[in-house]
Amino acid sequence: MLKYVSAVLVLVTATQASAINIDLGPAAGYNLFIKENFTQPGADSQGKIAIGGNANIGQYDVGVNYEPGTWRDGKQFWTEPGKYSDVLVVGGNLTTTQWAWGNVKGNLILGGKLTEGSSKNAVLGSTTKATPIDFNSAFNQFTELSKELAGQSNTGGLEFKYNNWLILDGTSNNDVYVANITGHQLAKATDLTATGLDKNDTLVINVSGKNIKFDSLNYGKREGFDPLNMAASNILYNFFEAEKITFEGGIKGNILAPNADFTFLQGDLSGQVIAKSWTGGWGAQANLWDGFFVPPDLPEPPKTPVSNVSEPSALLLLFCGLLALVVIRSKSQKG
Repeated sequence: MLKYVSAVLVLVTATQASAINIDLGPAAGYNLFIKENFTQPGADSQGKIAIGGNANIGQYDVGVNYEPGTWRDGKQFWTEPGKYSDVLVVGGNLTTTQWAWGNVKGNLILGGKLTEGSSKNAVLGSTTKATPIDFNSAFNQFTELSKELAGQSNTGGLEFKYNNWLILDGTSNNDVYVANITGHQLAKATDLTATGLDKNDTLVINVSGKNIKFDSLNYGKREGFDPLNMAASNILYNFFEAEKITFEGGIKGNILAPNADFTFLQGDLSGQVIAKSWTGGWGAQANLWDGFFVPPDLPEPPKTPVSNVSEPSALLLLFCGLLALVVIRSKSQKG
């Protein structure tokens, strides 16, 4: 059965002394974590998927990095052929095509039923009847988290150059950088530059707007500026107002959109997506990334030294020290 691990990220910003805890709860470890229904006829996810409602995956492959006997970039979910992990959780009913064979590269946890006409051979591993995730509770938590992140001020300056180039001007505070942009800016943006950030920082981009359409975003070199040296696991796009998001193209980073219907037309999306519902096209690829959203390396608070020497032992050491001093002075006077 599934084992859930909470990933906690502590963000410390210049605008508030207290910490913000980002707890992904049951969503930690999933490529896609969807509250309601999921529909996608083809393509694949490299990671695990959890769906609260009904899922129609057609010929979609789930957890392709888990497929025994193959080599792929990214994390492997298996250690020995035939020993599978839980790669797909569906709270409602599951529909596949009647000719699907081994589309789910692991075990299936199913709350409803495999609908009529679906292939019973779609799952490589086992199928267990269960509903292990409370999606309503999880998404209540994500909504509050999204609002809390949206309340943070910009860490540094932000320029929207040429109406297509987002330039973050500043350095992180305690390894965290917060930038606030509009959905219109994201839709127009082709490039993102942040020369003051490095691979150990965490970038949180709050995006306002209810209906957002955007495509590829380049993090590479432009006009002499160095590329953004950050992994997808260190970037979070927070769509705190979004009710509908349409995406196509290529982007790396995690997406938090707890109240949005997410439509992925085509392209490559490298990171985790948390959304209300999901509709994908044949060419929509959900890629794994180099780790999950993890906390920056914050320095540990200094520890107060604790003496394990008992009081009598301390007095004895003091006496011995004084005696040694007397002996040394006596010898020096005789010399």
